[in-house]
Amino acid sequence: MTEQIEFRGLQKIIRYRFRDRSLLENALMHTSYVNEQGMERIMSNQRLEYLGDAVIELVVTDIIFDKLPNADEGLLTQLRSQLVCTAGLARVARSIGLGNHLVLGKGAEMTGERDNPTILEDAFEALSGAIYLDGGWKKADAFVRNAMQVSILNAIDDMGGRPTGSDRKSALQIALQKKGQAHISYRVAAAEGPAHDRTFYVDVYASGKMLGSGVGSSKKEAEQDAAGKALDALSAKTRQRRGGGRKKTGEQSSRGKSAGNANRRK
Repeated sequence: MTEQIEFRGLQKIIRYRFRDRSLLENALMHTSYVNEQGMERIMSNQRLEYLGDAVIELVVTDIIFDKLPNADEGLLTQLRSQLVCTAGLARVARSIGLGNHLVLGKGAEMTGERDNPTILEDAFEALSGAIYLDGGWKKADAFVRNAMQVSILNAIDDMGGRPTGSDRKSALQIALQKKGQAHISYRVAAAEGPAHDRTFYVDVYASGKMLGSGVGSSKKEAEQDAAGKALDALSAKTRQRRGGGRKKTGEQSSRGKSAGNANRRK
């Protein structure tokens, strides 16, 4: 009876009621309990964990693919890995109190395994797989989206705070996404030099407004440089709004350089 009450509580938290309660029990049954009870290993939640892992990865991929339409596959892969790693899924499991409902062996219970990140990750994956089997794709998709919404938004925010390196274009996309601007375009303003030693000048635009200009020995390099300049400009505006007052000398110098580049193209 106690287990039934706890399971009802969990189903209320996750906003899903199982038609086949045995699937929920299976999702919460850790191998430590199965081993202590002399049950077949297949009775643990490992098979459901395998299925749920695929469900979660597809849902997360769909979400970030939709939220970051201009992000390249490198950034999308990095972001997905961050979200579906052990630490990430364990945080989600804790947010729904999943550890309190696990069916553990006595030894695992005594050693505090209810808060073990790996066990929590496995249980969340198993629960996702169980919902998929019990209610179909739409129910599983809704569960994962609801449970991971905060984690996904926080991860996007965190990655938007790392505007350096080869991901400057993607970082700019994330920064603008948070401001409600999704479409970014890069335009070659000028190209100089012989075919084997070209220099490209590229401007980056969002919503019809030029955000920055870059230069490089290839279009891709110039686009990255332009994205970096746009990020610097966005950061400067943010600091100015927060601190008020006059613009810093560094900003004036940067504008001077941009004007010089523009004159050089003419």
